[in-house]
Amino acid sequence: MYNKILLTSDGSKNSEFAIKHALQIAADEGAEVIVLHAVDSKHLSSIPEETIEAGDTKFEEYSDKVLEQFENVIKKLEEEKDEKNQVKIRKLSLEGKPCDVILKVCDKEGIDMIVMSNSGKNKVDRFLLGSVTEKIIREAPVPVLVIPANYTPLSQRK
Repeated sequence: MYNKILLTSDGSKNSEFAIKHALQIAADEGAEVIVLHAVDSKHLSSIPEETIEAGDTKFEEYSDKVLEQFENVIKKLEEEKDEKNQVKIRKLSLEGKPCDVILKVCDKEGIDMIVMSNSGKNKVDRFLLGSVTEKIIREAPVPVLVIPANYTPLSQRK
């Protein structure tokens, strides 16, 4: 059913759950995962609030950190499973308005599903520009799996 899954990354704390879901679906379906980090250098809409507050807004360095974070989580998951993950993973870091970049990559790459988290938006941009997640849900031509900001895995719920 799914051959290519687009995993969007914003570097937020909730992104790790999106990674886990995307990798599990990809493993079950035999799909490729394309990890995309869209950097909007004209606006701060693609930068998580905790990063802005920390004063770390050098876009190229930030994008490298986000993609490195994804690699580390993936390696950790592979070690936990004690087997080599057979999922093909490709990384992309593109500049532009996140919503537009995601939709263009979706079309260009023949994406079957988008997996994303919605916890990385800073409060000012959410109010002024709207949520990237909301726009993707409305405009994407494929199913979108959104990991909500308040997500807690079943095994960790009380």
